[in-house]
This record gives sequence, structure tokens and C-alpha cells, in this order.
Amino acid sequence: MANEFINQVKADASAYLKTQTIVSKLRIVGALSKVLGLFLLLLTIILLAFGVAAFGGVAAVIGLSRYMPMWAAALVMGGIFILVAIIIYAFRKKLFINPFVAILSGVFFAEEGRKAEEERLREEAIND
Repeated sequence: MANEFINQVKADASAYLKTQTIVSKLRIVGALSKVLGLFLLLLTIILLAFGVAAFGGVAAVIGLSRYMPMWAAALVMGGIFILVAIIIYAFRKKLFINPFVAILSGVFFAEEGRKAEEERLREEAIND
């Protein structure tokens, strides 16, 4: 009788561990797919922004060449691009790093946050 109970507990524990392993793998795959999707979105936005900046810069150089020599117009646009790059570098934490850290922590730690919120709501319901 005791051996049957122990064998049943072992079988149940083994099944539970297999199920938890599968659930953990699925959570990891879900989180990684969100991160990969965000990365591909960021890459697409960067490529589109680069294309817009390149064509806009060429158009601005051509437009400015009506009022000054072509080389001067190219220097003006180069200076504008350098100024924009310096501004982006100066505000990189506010513009890029902090939002992406917040997004990634939301992706990876959403389950813990949900559990903590449910716990807080239960405690509030009990106290009311």
C-alpha cells in the first residue's frame, strides 16, 4: 500500500515537472518572440528613417544649391546632420534606452507583476 502511494507520488511529481518544463519553455518562447518582434520593428524604423533622411538631405542640398554653391549646400546639410546626431546622442537615454528597458522588463517580468497585482487585489478585497 505504501509503495503504491510512493510510486503514485513519484509519477505525479514527474508529470508535474514535465508540465512545468513545457510551460516554462512556452513562456520563454513567447517572451523571445516579443523581443524579436520589437527588434525587427526597431530595425525597420531605423532603415526607413535613414532612407527618409538620405533622400531629404539630397533634396535639401538641391534646393539650397539655388541660393549658394552646391558644395556649400552640401556642407550646410552635413552640419545639420551632425547637429541632429549630437542631439540624439545627448538624449539617447531618454529617447531609446529607458523606453526599451521598460518594454523589455514588461515582457520578461509581466507574469510576476500580474501575480503581485492579483495578490494586492485579494488583500484589498479581504480588508474591505
